Amino acid sequence: MDTIETAAEAAVLPVAQLCAVTKSYPIAGGHELKVLDNIDLAVNPGEFVALLGQSGSGKSTILRCLTGLIEPSSGRVLANGKPLAGINRDASVVFQGFALYPWLTVQQNVAVGLMSRPLVRAQRDAAVERAIDLIGLSNYHAAYPRELSGGMRQRVGIARALVSNPRLLCLDEAFSALDVLTAENLRQELIALWRTPDKGLSAVFMVTHNIDEAVEMATRIVVVFPRPGRIGLVLENKLPYPRDDKHPEFQRLVTIIHETITTLTLPDLPPEVPVAGQPISRARSRMEAIPLVPVGQILGLLSILNDTPELSNIYDISDEIGHEFGETIAIVKAAEILELVETPKDQVRFTELGRRFVAADGKSRRVIFAEQVFKLRIFHIILALLHEFKEVEADRVVHDISMALPYDNPEKTFDTMIAWGRYAGLMDCNPNTRTVFVPHDDEDADGGHG
Repeated sequence: MDTIETAAEAAVLPVAQLCAVTKSYPIAGGHELKVLDNIDLAVNPGEFVALLGQSGSGKSTILRCLTGLIEPSSGRVLANGKPLAGINRDASVVFQGFALYPWLTVQQNVAVGLMSRPLVRAQRDAAVERAIDLIGLSNYHAAYPRELSGGMRQRVGIARALVSNPRLLCLDEAFSALDVLTAENLRQELIALWRTPDKGLSAVFMVTHNIDEAVEMATRIVVVFPRPGRIGLVLENKLPYPRDDKHPEFQRLVTIIHETITTLTLPDLPPEVPVAGQPISRARSRMEAIPLVPVGQILGLLSILNDTPELSNIYDISDEIGHEFGETIAIVKAAEILELVETPKDQVRFTELGRRFVAADGKSRRVIFAEQVFKLRIFHIILALLHEFKEVEADRVVHDISMALPYDNPEKTFDTMIAWGRYAGLMDCNPNTRTVFVPHDDEDADGGHG
């Protein structure tokens, strides 16, 4: 009786669950960077859950907490309704990189997934054989990873994850390194595998940046909002399989997700209004995060907009430049906070200043760039410090960034600010002394920065 009740409970309890999970990491100056904040997320039996969000929103950290690869700073992690201690042995993970051992054959790489299982050799060999056959690699037992295509190597990774007969399969950007056709074939095979009851796979949890992939595969789609990561949108997807990307409901879900991510990152905010009786500062009053984007990518975006004026939709721009949607948004956001473009709805358009910028010569562009960078409050603070002391230790600047932008990575923000400041001729960093300084006019007069 107890066994029947236990089996019945397992059929309805979440396979894996996060309850009020927060995750922070120590950073320079004794401070902490909060990556996740109060995450409540459950993966139920029979579900295929897709987790979406822009780069840096904490998607992979959620997966690692869910599987026990890392411990949360606070909150609870449950597996089959019980507190999880250590690794979730009912879960397997397939990563973006193939992560195969180059000196092992396909058969040996798959067998790695059973290292923690107390099996006799015959049981292990039988399990490996089933997994290899399941994923369509029956003729490649003795092949080495270097002899396989990218799609076949990822098949080995999936077989290794399935060999232990997990209840939960986790995919961390598992298809992003594959060509379009190979990725599509693997997606369909994985859906078929998950929908076959006798394979023992109860649920799938997928981290992805690909919105169409999420709508094609998942029964439930969760969008994570960034800085710090938090659950922002949950959508049920009841479309029947196989799914048609031309179906109105498919398109509706894609549009909702696109608009949610775009509006969150590129909001149509009204211009700031000066407060009566207060002096007007060249810096904005709002402390705004700096997108971690190289100057060259901003210039590349502006060049594309200038050369192909008919290209104005952010989704089409993303396809044109060949970046994932989240990365494209970051580039557009960088150009927007510099007031070189504006983003009504899902359009990207030059501002008047942006048109002047693309028409200018190299030196004039740097002048405009410097004026716009100086308006950003975080730059304003650091540059005021530099003009007072001429040279400042990089660690102090990183510390000030961490205080001003507590939900951003201060080291990466520092690197981006130095790159922008170098192009603008406003500030630079000596890598030997780790000091930040204001360059002399003759140091950047030749246009060597960039």
